[in-house]
Amino acid sequence: MAPLSLNTARPIPFALPEGKTALVVIDMQKDFLLKGGYGYLQCPSEEVFEQVSSVIEPTARAIAAARKLGLHVIHTREGHVPDLSDCPPTKRMRQRSTNPERHQLIIGTEGPMGRLLVRGSDGHDIVDELKPLKDEPVLDKPGKGSFYNTDFHQMLVSRGITHILLAGVTTECCVATTFREANDHGFETCVLTDCTNGFDIPIVDATMDLFCAYDGLLGYNCTSQPLLDLAATIPIAPTSPMQTDSLDLSISFLRSAYRTGKLSPTTVLDTVYSKIKACDRSEEIFKKLFDKDIALNSLPAPAVEANFADLPYFYGIPFTVSENFDVMQSKLVQGLIKSGAVLIGVTKNEAVGAGLVASCTVGSSYSAEYAAGGYCYGSALAIALGLGSFALGSDTDGSSRVPAALQTGVVGYNVTKGLLKSDHVGKFCPSLDTVAVFASCVRDARSIFSEMRGSDITSPYSVPDRDIPIKSVDFRGPKVGGFRFAVPADLSNCSMEYVTAFNNFVELVTSMGGTLVDIDWSSYSAASKIVVPMIESERVAFSAATTDCPAVASVIENSKILANSNSAMKVFQDGATLRSLKTEFYLEFEGTAGIDVILTPTVPYRPLRKDYHLEPVKINQDLGTFTRLTNVFDMCAISIDVAPGSSFSAMFSAPMGMDGRMLDIAELFA
Repeated sequence: MAPLSLNTARPIPFALPEGKTALVVIDMQKDFLLKGGYGYLQCPSEEVFEQVSSVIEPTARAIAAARKLGLHVIHTREGHVPDLSDCPPTKRMRQRSTNPERHQLIIGTEGPMGRLLVRGSDGHDIVDELKPLKDEPVLDKPGKGSFYNTDFHQMLVSRGITHILLAGVTTECCVATTFREANDHGFETCVLTDCTNGFDIPIVDATMDLFCAYDGLLGYNCTSQPLLDLAATIPIAPTSPMQTDSLDLSISFLRSAYRTGKLSPTTVLDTVYSKIKACDRSEEIFKKLFDKDIALNSLPAPAVEANFADLPYFYGIPFTVSENFDVMQSKLVQGLIKSGAVLIGVTKNEAVGAGLVASCTVGSSYSAEYAAGGYCYGSALAIALGLGSFALGSDTDGSSRVPAALQTGVVGYNVTKGLLKSDHVGKFCPSLDTVAVFASCVRDARSIFSEMRGSDITSPYSVPDRDIPIKSVDFRGPKVGGFRFAVPADLSNCSMEYVTAFNNFVELVTSMGGTLVDIDWSSYSAASKIVVPMIESERVAFSAATTDCPAVASVIENSKILANSNSAMKVFQDGATLRSLKTEFYLEFEGTAGIDVILTPTVPYRPLRKDYHLEPVKINQDLGTFTRLTNVFDMCAISIDVAPGSSFSAMFSAPMGMDGRMLDIAELFA
């Protein structure tokens, strides 16, 4: 599709980059738009109120156009928790103190549609004409602005959004506040002037002018007409069934095919289960395969109504999980199922916490001569062989990224620890383990993160949104706006083939907007020397791994030796040292001279299965050369193939919570 823009926007045309633009609909709630709601009860006249509610119809047209154009659509609702603990007394009481006659009913008071501006009340909900689709996020906010005390910034950057269209009420209050906040966060923002209004006409008019004043100091404004005109040029997609001989299982493809009626979950699962049956490696991969009919029956009930346009986000998307997930109890797994994803099976873990490569009884999808990887090899193989759209695993020091790197065509995404729910997932290093995502492309892996991201207040390892650092967005994207990266000073563990492949990839990254920066790797190197006994101490403490395989037994024994040589006092000393080294290393990412990501090989070489039995301890240690510190330093990382069918995998890594920026960069290459 050719680049889109609103050509009549002021002060200049407003771009709508594909996949990067969202229509954000502000607070189109019954409490603000219907008689008996909070806004009506505070409004000075019926005429003014009708003016505010008149934006429902044009906003509905703008939403329909945005959906047709494939823009993200996000809704917000202003309101408070029932005990009003998130509502400052100033907000609740100031107007009544100033004009008690007009403002007799205030926030929290019982009104005709329930308690005013309180979550869960009928008045708090969005008006029927603008109901969100099942795959459209709804942000509940306690303030006027959408960014205050919410995860709105993370909601946007996790999806790669850089451009925002704003609609909703009221112009002078919540729309204007969100508009100004978005500008401060670096987003390009345009207000659709016929899709917003307010309770004071002179102030509304002045605010409309402010949106594009001073040559775009704060942003843009435009009517919705050019958006509607663009949508009118999009032809209606044909609904004839498509061929399934070589079915694309990517999430983006299946979502589009389901929503245009070209495919059904039954057809997709018939294809996937046929592939599993025909695959001579299914027994190596699956611990348990669920009955196809049972899997289909797990789809959310509303989805069977065949309203193709309104489906849960992951409707009909087949996925697998590694066997350390309790699929019935895991909030993440159940959340995916609730969102329409279809769990088809549980994949095998090769050994119980015994290393990055375990018994090597299973060969890679690249070649049976090479190892498939260790702990979460089953999930990696399932994606490599096209037996699902995505898979979940867990990662301590590379136990998902390494198996992903040892296949072909598999992305292994190590999410920042604590940003995805990890309850009821078997962990052998609880302080380090994080959920990992296997997919065929970065975009698919990203969608799992963006849709399922969220803190879990019941988990001691969850990261609250307020702890995630916020960095301003570069609306130009990494290819045009550029990014800064560093590469390791020491590649001595790498094979010559991998050194050459890595250097070639560095040249490609540079050609795609990257600037190579020299940094001080001393803190990283120092941490690498002391971290192994720390990890093994925790692994031995929580793992009861046993095996009949001599090679695996030697790895387990080595872990015990390292753990037992680590006194309690030294564990605390090394822990303090690692925290200091992490702080020192993070300084390399700070300021205008700081880097965005580090780029490394995922593994230093691809081990042959026959070699593993000769040097299992060394190979395990070698394979963690670049992956080991990720979770120790609270970083995120993603392993990608540098080219289709390539035997070499590279890895981007970034500081805690910078997943969005890292994924923006990685998407340029996979």
